[in-house]
Amino acid sequence: MRKSRVTLVGLILAIFFGALAQAQTQFRDVPAGHWARQAVEFAVQCGLIEGFPDGTFRGNQNLTRYQAALIFFRLYQTNRLENARPECRLAVERGAQEVAPELQQLQQRFEALERTTQDQAARLAALEAEVRRAIETSEKAAALEQRLTALEQQVQQLAQNPAQPAGPPPADLQARIAALEEQVQRLAQAPAAPSAPQDVAALERRIAALEEQIRNRPDAARVAALEEQVRGLSNQVTTLQNQVNELRQQAQQPAPPPPPQPEVRLPEPPAPPTRNFYFGAGAALGIIPQPSGGVFDSSNINLTGMVGVRDAFLGLGLRAGLDYNLSTQALGIEAYLMRHFGSGTVSPYLGVGARFLPALANPIYGSAAVGLDLNLFGPLGLFVEGNPRFESGGNFGLGARAGLKLNF
Repeated sequence: MRKSRVTLVGLILAIFFGALAQAQTQFRDVPAGHWARQAVEFAVQCGLIEGFPDGTFRGNQNLTRYQAALIFFRLYQTNRLENARPECRLAVERGAQEVAPELQQLQQRFEALERTTQDQAARLAALEAEVRRAIETSEKAAALEQRLTALEQQVQQLAQNPAQPAGPPPADLQARIAALEEQVQRLAQAPAAPSAPQDVAALERRIAALEEQIRNRPDAARVAALEEQVRGLSNQVTTLQNQVNELRQQAQQPAPPPPPQPEVRLPEPPAPPTRNFYFGAGAALGIIPQPSGGVFDSSNINLTGMVGVRDAFLGLGLRAGLDYNLSTQALGIEAYLMRHFGSGTVSPYLGVGARFLPALANPIYGSAAVGLDLNLFGPLGLFVEGNPRFESGGNFGLGARAGLKLNF
């Protein structure tokens, strides 16, 4: 039922827009005078229908949902609905809703094809750049080959017409050497004369000098240098030809993926030593209410000591302390639940607890600790803190203490 409905919508569209068609179709199964020929011609002219590869229209077959979706997709791309009547646009929208999933799939395929085309264009541009570089290298190799050919021709000319050194030509030298050799032979066969050995020695020296002159001709050194240069150029041409062949092979093959870069990990800084326990000693005094003898009166200054652990459970620590006044011989005991924040050079901390002072009428009252640890000398540091307290009756007091702290 849904397939026939889609087919009906497509037929209505073709008949509506076919009123303005003027193109001619070449479908074998749509003869002249067919009742739907004008609509088919307009659908082909608009690019909505292309027919089948065998040149037929196959108008008696029902449209599949994918074929109907393709027709609506092409219709939206041509923007021909802008000038259509409202009832026609409504019919198109209803038909498009019937094949909405197929339309979405066609849109996704179209976008994927566009991305593939862009990727292929980028690869084509890269290949064209590689080919241009290969052509430039080939041109350089051709220029080197021309230079090599010119050098070879020059060497051949030098071999055919060698430069003659100053003095008699080589043929004359050879003739003189032959004459001297004949003279030496005659002297050897002739009877010995008093001056014969000296003449023979002089002739031998002259022959050796002439042979050395022939060996040291200037053109022999030039020919040897040119031959060495030709061998070097031949090696360069061979190397360039190998590079050109490699570039051509790379241009014909897809570029390999870049090798994975090794992961560089910086060494982690050494962790500072963990010191969980501490012991402290110093002095404590009361600030609020202000003592009658002054803040720094001997009766207001206590010797204080403490021992504790920074992390006992769940990041919380425990501390116990003792205060002793030398003037009044009053003794105070305290216990706190602590929280330390960090272990750097400056380390803040908070604590809540209670103090026990037997000299008071109400010896037990709440107290707190708000302070800083100054870890300046390794395990040995300083501490300074304030101690707000809440006595019975809602009275508020404030004390302070400072001293040395040993962490271990």
